[in-house]
Amino acid sequence: MHPRDPIGPTPGEPVAGLDTPHLLVDLDAVDANLRVMFAGGRRYGVDVRVHFKSLKCTGLARYVAAAGADGFACAKLNEAEALADAGLTDVLLANQAVGPLKTRRAARLAARANLIVCADDPDNVRELAGAARGAGSTVGVLVEVDIGMNRCGVPAGPAVVELARLVASLPGLRFRGLQGYDGHLQMLPDAAERRAKSLAGCEQLVAARRLVEAAGLPVEIVTGGGTGTWDVVASVPGVTEIQPGSFVVMDAAYHQVRPEFACALSVRAGVVSRRPGAYVLDAGTKAISRDFGTPAVKARPGDRVVRTNEEHTIVEAAEPGPRPGEAVEVWPAHCCATVNLHRTLVAVRGGRVEAVWPIECSGRYD
Repeated sequence: MHPRDPIGPTPGEPVAGLDTPHLLVDLDAVDANLRVMFAGGRRYGVDVRVHFKSLKCTGLARYVAAAGADGFACAKLNEAEALADAGLTDVLLANQAVGPLKTRRAARLAARANLIVCADDPDNVRELAGAARGAGSTVGVLVEVDIGMNRCGVPAGPAVVELARLVASLPGLRFRGLQGYDGHLQMLPDAAERRAKSLAGCEQLVAARRLVEAAGLPVEIVTGGGTGTWDVVASVPGVTEIQPGSFVVMDAAYHQVRPEFACALSVRAGVVSRRPGAYVLDAGTKAISRDFGTPAVKARPGDRVVRTNEEHTIVEAAEPGPRPGEAVEVWPAHCCATVNLHRTLVAVRGGRVEAVWPIECSGRYD
């Protein structure tokens, strides 16, 4: 429960009695999503490392781990630290830890967790090695390969081998393998185009693996993919794991691309005003991210969100619309950014509260 909320939800309480707004996660939908993804991982023979940036809540992460996750990926060090604090210690920082403050934090974390970080710069690798030696720890490292996103990573080719050799040569570091992330493809609406481009990126990643192995370095991990390309990346020989995250809770935008995963995350919002053909909710952009598009109203298919302000969402209603004092649930268009706006996640099943979890990493960018 949020410390400033004097009447927070309690386990066993009917969802219909909750105040608004509240962030909810439907555990039955989560269970179904986990079954689909974990069965797919087994079918393709790859590990499923669940990306924590979509969850930010260690209570939900523990729930996912108990269902069979093969570890977690993170976007930020604070997320990796929170997971380790929760006893979830198989963690990939799927980004770079750069600068003396970040490298020292990573090195300290590696003393109590099986931490792997990504690298694409020789100076950063040397700095990370020095921090690890200072902390008396060993940091696992993946060389990140740019497979088309043009964000981070070294080009597939000799530069990968050169950096891998440097990592393997430095005390305090352990070369573990390669990462190649196709984030730019995750929400391509055309499935055939998404598949073709993802396969082309995977070909670069696996070719880089062959170069590193030919240079005499073992490659334990080859990781990539996300919710939008999970099955494509998992099917490629030479890939050892995938790192999807949004599939756990989903959102209205991603569901259009991967409909096999149900929307489990919603914001319960109260109706505060209505007029003919429309009503107004007490949750706006401070509670429902719309950076990926417009949220959708759950269980009222004829209703359409037409505008969001800071504190309000205006909905065009199929009559009869709900009355002031009633509540509806809204599916956000971006689950990751919406979770980041809240401090508490209410886990529900069968119309009742099953658990109330703090979202430890919301609002943190370190």
